[in-house]
Amino acid sequence: MRTSRLHAALAVILALALVVFTNPVPQTATWALRDAQFYSLRANCPNKPWDGHYLVNLPSTNRLGLENFTVHPETPPLKFLPIRLRDDANKYALRGDGVGDDLSRTPYLAAFTNNATRTVTLKIVYLPTPLRESFETQTDACPEGYDCTADQWMLDEPGNGIYQDFKFGGFKGRWEPFKDAGKEGWHVYWKGNAGIHHPLQFDLVPITKDVAHFD
Repeated sequence: MRTSRLHAALAVILALALVVFTNPVPQTATWALRDAQFYSLRANCPNKPWDGHYLVNLPSTNRLGLENFTVHPETPPLKFLPIRLRDDANKYALRGDGVGDDLSRTPYLAAFTNNATRTVTLKIVYLPTPLRESFETQTDACPEGYDCTADQWMLDEPGNGIYQDFKFGGFKGRWEPFKDAGKEGWHVYWKGNAGIHHPLQFDLVPITKDVAHFD
């Protein structure tokens, strides 16, 4: 019992330390999560059918992808708060909406990397911090056979309030949609330069309405 309480206390301390030692974007003198500017990930691929569509959580797998165009009503886009990590000027974490009293279960966008195929799957995970050490203590957050990170996202400097060209920082590649989610749509993967047929760009665009949900 004493050990479990100690682990819970350490998780809270780590979560609070992350707030102190990281910079939310945009940076303000006083910041509250409920008043922060959230963003969503939107496809920027002119002349392709996914242009202007948002990354959503596909319910059958709880992985991120692009919804089938025939789904109505459309699933609201996920909301993220970008956090620039102080130890690397161009590495970010994307924290999700819906943070409760239990800071050890804060939603973050995670990359599940299959090193054998150089393919990254996107999924929301719940961690005390987005740092790699959190996956070592929250072992159920990372499936066996994958390398999991939540602090390796890269963004271009903003223009007109939009952070363009959202990328995975682990290795060079492009975003690629795969029609492997049945009637729900396409899972989106970050892939190495081989086997890319429909490369996509995603931009982090500001949203103002509370529309995101985490199940």
